[in-house]
Amino acid sequence: MPQTMSSTQGTPTRIWVVSDGTAGMRLQSVALAEALVRARPDWSFDDFIITPHPLIRTLPRLAAMLPGLPLYGAAQKTAGGGGQGTLARRPHAGHYPEILITCGRRMAGYALALKRRAKADGATVQIAHLQDPRLSPSLFDAMLVPRHDRARGPNVLVTTGSMNRLTLAGIQAAMMEMPSRWLETTRRTAVAVMLGGSNRRYKVTPEMGNAMADRLAAFSRTSGAMLMIMASRRTPDGLVAQVCEKLPADAVMLPQKGEPNVYPGILGMAQAVIVSADSVNMATEAAVTGKPVMIAPWQPAAQNNPSGEAGRIRAFHDHMFTAKHTVPLASTIPNGPFERLDEMSAVADELLHLLGR
Repeated sequence: MPQTMSSTQGTPTRIWVVSDGTAGMRLQSVALAEALVRARPDWSFDDFIITPHPLIRTLPRLAAMLPGLPLYGAAQKTAGGGGQGTLARRPHAGHYPEILITCGRRMAGYALALKRRAKADGATVQIAHLQDPRLSPSLFDAMLVPRHDRARGPNVLVTTGSMNRLTLAGIQAAMMEMPSRWLETTRRTAVAVMLGGSNRRYKVTPEMGNAMADRLAAFSRTSGAMLMIMASRRTPDGLVAQVCEKLPADAVMLPQKGEPNVYPGILGMAQAVIVSADSVNMATEAAVTGKPVMIAPWQPAAQNNPSGEAGRIRAFHDHMFTAKHTVPLASTIPNGPFERLDEMSAVADELLHLLGR
């Protein structure tokens, strides 16, 4: 049994989410913090965006041993995510949280350096680190990794998908606040389409984009579905226009400038969801709904590899198919049953137990 820890008497536990502003990393960390606060309503969290010093980013193991290492690099504008276009927001010097949430190898050294500095100042910081940083899990108080990452150990929590902020209640509330023009989608079969794009594994070429457009157009023709298309920051320029050119005008809906974020509401209104195979995050979020979720490959697919992906991402999709959270894209909406993927509450409870809180 873990030893129960408490913060200063009368003071709620403080959580820091610290990232370098990378959208996917930051939002997963925020999602975990929000889940912890739902479990412990008297707790609170702060969201910081920083530039880690190159030394601790390059040599994270060193950060676990020396308390005097610099934490921050030169101030810069953040690239993507919640801090887009704004200067990084650093924590106040000499202050520490009870729980620090970080994500990815780029932030592992910062987490270890801050914990070591806090210890030198007589403070205790517990680290909950997301994704495998290719360091020993024993350096952290808790590590949370998706099944397709390799890290394992007594303090490693393994999840099926990525951390996400979506809940059924939030999706339903967002659906009720959708602009009125979206209501016409309820008169026919409507399918949400979540498009990613180029990533560290491959660049989406014009030929790959054209093949994706053909897949989506063929699906719409066969199923009679209206496609509600959401592009991401990584979606190739011109791809949405390519898809729209191959669809009847009444078979596509797109977000308009000036509208609020319609993403959660679209997931609520859709009868099914199509997600491009590059994105673990979007597939995880779509599976929260329990609706049919279809995975569309960018690259050539095979019977034994319908996602067209390789390595860890293929392993993720293969497990999602086997667990009936998703299916490969076909010509029509598949019949169920689909298993809803909802891990956040259980993950928060397991993490609290692991941290002795």
